[in-house]
Amino acid sequence: MNKRRKKIVRRLKREFRLSLLHEASYEERFSILLTPFNVILLIAGFVLLVGGIAYSITALTPLREYVVPGYIDDQHRRDAAAARRAADSLLIELHKQEEYLETLKIIMSGGVPYDSLATAPRNTVQEGDLAYELSPEDSALRARIEDEDRFSLRVGNSGTVESQTARGVLFKPVDGSVSAHYDAEIEHFGVDLVAPENSVIKAVQDGTIIIASYTSDGGHVIAVQHEGSLVSVYKHNSALYKKVGDQVRAGESIAVIGNTGDHSDGPHLHFELWQRGVPVDPLEFLIFEE
Repeated sequence: MNKRRKKIVRRLKREFRLSLLHEASYEERFSILLTPFNVILLIAGFVLLVGGIAYSITALTPLREYVVPGYIDDQHRRDAAAARRAADSLLIELHKQEEYLETLKIIMSGGVPYDSLATAPRNTVQEGDLAYELSPEDSALRARIEDEDRFSLRVGNSGTVESQTARGVLFKPVDGSVSAHYDAEIEHFGVDLVAPENSVIKAVQDGTIIIASYTSDGGHVIAVQHEGSLVSVYKHNSALYKKVGDQVRAGESIAVIGNTGDHSDGPHLHFELWQRGVPVDPLEFLIFEE
C-alpha cells in the first residue's frame, strides 16, 4: 500500500514542460514547468473562482429573482409580514366584537353575562393602588361622591342593602330635567336628562356592572344588570367609576355626566331601561322635571 502511494505521489510531482512554439520557425515563445499536482490545483482554483463569481452575481444582484426558483424578494417579504400583522390585529378585533355582540345578545334576552357573575371581594386594595397623587379638583370630586353615597338606600341596623326590585322602586340616576322623551319609532329607547356639569350618576337599583366601555355613538357607556331581568343603561358619560363585574348598590355613584359620543350635543345623560330584552319608557317608573 505504501509503495502504491509513493508511486502516485511521484507521478503527481513528475515535471512536464508546456511550451508554445512558432509554427513556421519552431522558435519557443513561451514555456512553463508543470506537474500534475499543479494542474489539479489550477483547475480547482479556477472552478472555485468561477463558482464564487457566479454565486456573488446570483446572491447580490436582482438576477437572483430570475435565477433562483421560488425566490421571494425583500419587498414581498415585508408586504407578507405587514399583511400577517394586520390579519392578527383584525382577528383580535373580530374576537372582541364577537364577545361584545354575545354579551348584548344575553342582555337583550334578559340574562346575565358570565363575566358579570364574578364576585370579587369589594373594597379590596391591591399593592400599588394608592401609589399616586390626587389633584385638588379630583380630591374634591371624590369627597362629594363619597358624601352623596352616604344616602344610598339602606335599611336595618346591619347596614345591608335593601332590594329595590322587591319594592318596585327605582332610584333616580341623576337630578335633572327631560330634554328628549322615549320614542321607539325613531329608535330612541330612553330619555335624555339634562343636569349640571360633573353631576354624579347613580345606580337605579342593586346590581352587577355588565358593560363599562366606550362606543362611537354612546361615548362612555355603563350598564347594570338588576334582579328580575332588568337592565339599566347610562350613556354619554365623561367618566366611569366602575368596571365589569363590580357589584353596586341602589344610589351608588357609577359615573359622571358628560358629552361623549357622536350622538351627544351637550352634557346630558341618556338613560335606558330594558326588561327581558325589551326597552321600556323610564318615565313609567321615574318622575323628572320637564
